[in-house]
Amino acid sequence: MFLDRQSLWRHLRRWEGLAAETDGPFRLRFGTLFVADADAARDVLVDSADKYLPQSGFFRIGPAPLPQALRAEASGELLKVLARHDLRASFDIDPALREAGDRRGRLRHQRWGVRVARRYFAPVMAHRSHSEINSLVDDYVVSSIVADDIVGHVVRRSHRSVPAIRAGLAEQLGRLPAQGADARDLVDVVLRLPGELSPADRAQLLQRLVLSTVGFTGVTLEWVVLLGVRHGYNDPAVRPEQVRSLVKEALRLYPTAWRLARVAATDHEIAGVPVHEGEHVLIGTHALHRSAAVWDEPLDFRPARWEKPTDAQRRSYLPFGKGEGMCPASGFAVRALEHLGHLILRDYRGEVRLRGRRPHARTLLAPPAGWTRLTRASQPDRRSRRD
Repeated sequence: MFLDRQSLWRHLRRWEGLAAETDGPFRLRFGTLFVADADAARDVLVDSADKYLPQSGFFRIGPAPLPQALRAEASGELLKVLARHDLRASFDIDPALREAGDRRGRLRHQRWGVRVARRYFAPVMAHRSHSEINSLVDDYVVSSIVADDIVGHVVRRSHRSVPAIRAGLAEQLGRLPAQGADARDLVDVVLRLPGELSPADRAQLLQRLVLSTVGFTGVTLEWVVLLGVRHGYNDPAVRPEQVRSLVKEALRLYPTAWRLARVAATDHEIAGVPVHEGEHVLIGTHALHRSAAVWDEPLDFRPARWEKPTDAQRRSYLPFGKGEGMCPASGFAVRALEHLGHLILRDYRGEVRLRGRRPHARTLLAPPAGWTRLTRASQPDRRSRRD
C-alpha cells in the first residue's frame, strides 16, 4: 500500500485530520477501512479477533502465519532466550556509538539506532560461533531494514538482497545439527520449531525476528535520543524514571509501528460500519495516539502526561499492538530502550541537526533526515557505564 513512495508522512497527517473530523471508522480513497478509535481498535484486535484472518508480523511464511500453537511455542522460546542474556551487563555503549557514527562522529538518522540495536542484541541473535550467519544478519540489517523498511531507497527497483540473504541463511541453517534442550539465540529458536519447515522457511522466520528486534527498537532509540536532547533530558542528573516517561511519550507521538492491518474473515460490522470478507482494516496507531479527544495538546511532546495517565489514554496507547498479534517481546524492547536511552542521555552531550521537519514514514516511522552528534561528558569507570 503506497510503498512505491519515498515517505507516507503526508498521508498519515491527512488520515489524522479525517479521523478528527469523522465519528467512527471511515474508508480511505483506496477502499481500506480506517479505524482511529480505541474501542473499535480493541474490537478488531481482541474482542472480535475470530472475525479476522490469523495474522503475525513475527512468525509467518510469506503472508501466512504459522499455526497458533506453533506461534505460541515460538513466542515462549523467544522470551526464554531474551531472559537468558543479561544484555545490560554485557553491553558497552562507547564502541557501539563509535561504530554507528561516521568519520566526523555524526550519527545519521534513519541508520544509527538500528546499528546500535544490532550490537546490543547480538548475543540474542546468533551465537558467536555462527560467524557466517552473523555476517548475513549484518548484510540484512544494512541492505533491507535500513535501505528498504526505513529509508526506502530501493522501492523503485527490484530488491534482490533479501532473497539472496535468505538463501545464504537457509544454506547455513541447513548445515547446523539438531538443537539441544535449551535455545541460546534466535538461530536456535527457528531451528527448534517442529513441523515441516524448510531451511528457507526458517531463514525467513529468522529475518522477521531480526527486523522486529533490531528495526523497531533501533528507530525508536533514535527518537528517544533526538527528543531527549532537544527537550532538556540530555543531562548527567537525568533519572531512569524520567527516561521511562520519555520512551512512552516518544512511542505515543511517533509510534514506530504506525499502523496495524487486519483482513476480514467474515462479513460483520465495526462500530456500525459494514465490513466484508476479504476487506482490509487499518488501525491508525499514529491517529489514536494523537487524538485530541483523548490527549491534551496531543501534538506537544509532554512526557509528564505519563505520571497519571487516564483510563482512556491507556486504552488508546497501542505502540506494540494488542491481542494475539501483539509483539511478544514488547517488555524487553521497552527495557532496552530505557536502558540505552538513559546511558546516552546521562553520559553524552548532544547536538541535533535536521534537514527537514517531517518524520519519514515507510514500513517504520523514523526521524527526519539529519544527524545527532554525541560527545562524552566525562569518563566514568566501566561499571557506571553499564548501570
